[in-house]
Amino acid sequence: MHTIHRAALAAAGFTVVIGIAGCQQNAQPPAPPAQAAGAPSRSDVLLDAAARIALPPPGLQPIDLPDPNSHGAQLEAKYCAQCHSLPAPAAHSATDWPIVSRRMWLRMESLPESLGVQVPSNADRFEVLQYLIANSLKVSGSVLPAGSGRETFATVCSRCHALPDPRTHSKADWPIVFARMERNMERMKVAPPAGPKAQEILGYLQATAGTPRAARPGSD
Repeated sequence: MHTIHRAALAAAGFTVVIGIAGCQQNAQPPAPPAQAAGAPSRSDVLLDAAARIALPPPGLQPIDLPDPNSHGAQLEAKYCAQCHSLPAPAAHSATDWPIVSRRMWLRMESLPESLGVQVPSNADRFEVLQYLIANSLKVSGSVLPAGSGRETFATVCSRCHALPDPRTHSKADWPIVFARMERNMERMKVAPPAGPKAQEILGYLQATAGTPRAARPGSD
């Protein structure tokens, strides 16, 4: 009788162990679906999406570059439009271009050879960088011209790059440049100024604008 009782307990214990093991197996998270051959991984998709946020806007052609026949302009058109639209040298300040350029060189070096992207030599990199710096965004310096809207301009327009010198463009040109900057901000997922704030910034830029290039002394 005792033998039968012990056998029953042992069998029950064995059944409990099997049941627990089965529950543990069922509690494990399902295995992720197999990735199709040749399909990009989730990391690749996320990196690609992030890289596209701040790409140069389309539309700039090699002929539109400053001094387009110079060696530096030709090298920029050769190397810097292989993966995205051609960037304008004035997209960054002289202090920003070395950082941006180095990031681009590193990305180009890491791309597979099968993509056929030409990687510039050290000599070409130096030439491109010198060209970009020479034609970079002209910043305002330590003191902005006085005028209504100066603080708003300094706050809003320093979120993406160094503050441009208001005298870089004429009063007639600033609305066009300002509209282009608004489109760039939208592309980069940065809320552009709206309503009174936008008018305040544009009014300040036009009030402190420079003389049109054709009318500047010694420009002809």
